[in-house]
Amino acid sequence: MKNWGLGRLFIPAMMSLVILPLCAAQEESVPAPEDAKAIVHTQFDALFTSVTHQLTNNQEIYLSNPVAYYDFIASTVINLWDSSSTTRALLGKSLYTKLSNQQRLSLIATVDQTLVRYAFEGLESYGGQAFRVADVVVNEKQGMGWVQVLMESPIIPDINLDILIKRTEANAWQAVDIRVKGITYVAIKKHKYREILEEQGFNALMDNLTDKNTDFFKAVCAGANNPELEGSAPC
Repeated sequence: MKNWGLGRLFIPAMMSLVILPLCAAQEESVPAPEDAKAIVHTQFDALFTSVTHQLTNNQEIYLSNPVAYYDFIASTVINLWDSSSTTRALLGKSLYTKLSNQQRLSLIATVDQTLVRYAFEGLESYGGQAFRVADVVVNEKQGMGWVQVLMESPIIPDINLDILIKRTEANAWQAVDIRVKGITYVAIKKHKYREILEEQGFNALMDNLTDKNTDFFKAVCAGANNPELEGSAPC
């Protein structure tokens, strides 16, 4: 399905955190101050307006210049994503707390690169979709919320993407998971992460993710066929 890859653009795996059950976050939600909702709406509306503009006008440029696309993703999507929370959710509290600080940092950085890889996969699948924020729900008390994004496609029926957001210690709102048709990224990926970590160990998990990212970006950069890109991320 050509257009499914675009959903992963903001999961980056698109990337998640479920500190509280999602249903509880909705049932116990209290009205958030209008300024908090406005801040979140403005923040993510600017992101998706930029993404739509960039993909619509620069897809061919980005396909031939992966460095330029990497810079765009790193300065927009990744800055609004809390990869540390996503990583913690993927492993679960018990496994995550057993890692050393250095292991956590290494794994978080690798999850970051995995999210960037999803963005590149989405670029290859892009077919004129437009993204816009349809609604925002913020629970100030629990520091959680959802940003509902409408993906309008000229080819297939429109799709709603729900982005789980979390208020960080720095009082900023960042994405930590994405839900499409009732299924979240973490729910899909967590079992594989935990299985590898428990049965084969930390190094095996790192190798699994790193090898996939390295092989993918090696192919992308080779396809660009531009020696001047060598040495710049992701090449």
